[in-house]
Amino acid sequence: MNTKILRVVAAVIALIYVAIQTFQWYVFEQFNPPASAAEELQQGNHPLHLVRSSLMLAAMFMLLYVRYVICFIAGMYNRFWANLAFICYFTFFMLEVLLRSTELFYLQLHLPQKARGADAHELKGIIDQFQTFQTIQSALYFPLIVSATISYAILFFLFWSVKQKVNLIIKAVLAIDLLRSFWRLSGDYFNVQWLQGDLYSTIYLPMVIITFGPISIWLLKFKDGYQNTSLTSRSDHF
Repeated sequence: MNTKILRVVAAVIALIYVAIQTFQWYVFEQFNPPASAAEELQQGNHPLHLVRSSLMLAAMFMLLYVRYVICFIAGMYNRFWANLAFICYFTFFMLEVLLRSTELFYLQLHLPQKARGADAHELKGIIDQFQTFQTIQSALYFPLIVSATISYAILFFLFWSVKQKVNLIIKAVLAIDLLRSFWRLSGDYFNVQWLQGDLYSTIYLPMVIITFGPISIWLLKFKDGYQNTSLTSRSDHF
């Protein structure tokens, strides 16, 4: 099956995603760390943050397409495991869209507007709602990260069994994704102290660049004749 159009579109989207993440980094750099929850609430309503959040919400749908194409290609080697990898990533996608939609429409648009006309007692209740969501958001990021990690692991071992040189790129990317996920899980949820701190946030954008840049290159370099038909029958397409 000719996947050239799918791959080219996904490669372009991967680069657009890097641009969106770069814009997000720029927006965060424009603001000082908030001194209080009330300041953080109003800061989120700033036009730059609203644009950032809107773009990141749209980016989740872009990422779903990129991961679909990767799983589609993986399905040329083994349809079952490729399908499972996509299902796991789709779980990540649904949770991410749920959280980002709530953040944008509830935390950044609804609550700040409600807070502007509130008295001291009402404002305290609004801040409590804001902080409660942040706690729930942190809790929901655990299954979100786990589902993505399972997807990365399946694809890593699926591509690992295929020896074409071009797949070295996607193997390296998936290995970085796995390390990044284990870092996040270990630092945020398993209290591994030496993985906590600001380092992850500091290198987040570089990690996006060194993963999605190569993904774009791999999608463009991959040739449909590269799949190893000895691993699965030609009828096993994703």
